[in-house]
Amino acid sequence: MRAYTKLNLDLLSGSSVLMTVMLDAGKVYQFSLQLCMLRIAKLYTFEMEFAERAKLPRWKGNIIRGAIGRHLIEKFCLYNRDCSSCSLLFRCPYGYLYEVKSKGIVLRNIEGFTKPYVIKPPVTEETDFSEGDSFTFSIVLFGDSTRFEKQVLSAVIEMGRKGIGTREKRGRLELKRAYVENPFRREKSILYEGDLYETKTWINTRDISKRIGSTFMLRFLTPFRLVKDRELLKDLEFHQVFPFMLRKYSSIMQQYVGSIDVDARRAVEESIRVKLIGSRIKELNFKYKGEDQTFLIGDLIYSGNASAHLRKPLLFCQLSHIGKRSSFGHGWYELISVL
Repeated sequence: MRAYTKLNLDLLSGSSVLMTVMLDAGKVYQFSLQLCMLRIAKLYTFEMEFAERAKLPRWKGNIIRGAIGRHLIEKFCLYNRDCSSCSLLFRCPYGYLYEVKSKGIVLRNIEGFTKPYVIKPPVTEETDFSEGDSFTFSIVLFGDSTRFEKQVLSAVIEMGRKGIGTREKRGRLELKRAYVENPFRREKSILYEGDLYETKTWINTRDISKRIGSTFMLRFLTPFRLVKDRELLKDLEFHQVFPFMLRKYSSIMQQYVGSIDVDARRAVEESIRVKLIGSRIKELNFKYKGEDQTFLIGDLIYSGNASAHLRKPLLFCQLSHIGKRSSFGHGWYELISVL
């Protein structure tokens, strides 16, 4: 008798349906399965307050990511050794979130855009913070990586105790509250406010299936860098940008959720019919590991009817971001329906 599994059943929610299954031996079984919606992510927002002065970089995602990763290692690493040789890699919060590249699944060009988390940094470009100033950021955990939410919360609290900032001035913070939110339904529930609370707030496949206007805007809150054939992509027609969204969506859904419900070929064909009708884009220069790199930021306005095969990656990538160093917080956009 052979058995097959496709979905992570822990991530299923919705109304119950009766499923009939015939096994190889010819026996027929019926069982009830929650199959209406698939849970895909949790978005955690942390409201912190500086207890002393601090100086931070203009774009803060990388320093937040580094601090949380460092405290995950300090608090939860059992062997203090290279992750590549660790037998607990898939059960370790740091290893799973930061080091696992493909979760054992072979996908083309997978490295670099399949981490199961994303940092959503403060959108302010302010660099000097004083005692009493607020500091709010979010983290998205995708699919089965949500099992590490308590460890991530612990690392955020420790980041506050140890402080964050540049070499010029590090400052301690206090975590006032943390909550889990669903931005598509404008819902949120408290996870931490002095005490720890259970929360059932999820983002599911229904949330990323909602209709959008025939004219819509992508408003980038953080700089993005899309690279095609080793060159910065400056042709931002929709059919050029959409494949980056589709790859991100497909990769994360298959690795960390367990199912892909978009016809990729159809989606790519449909993307050609969505046209760029306006843009307000400017270039920003960054230095990364000693190399000068150009990023873009601004608004892109498109027109065209979007089926569910386009909408799901479009709406999903508001969570996951697109382009280089998206897990650091780059490539974060809002989708705004215009008409």
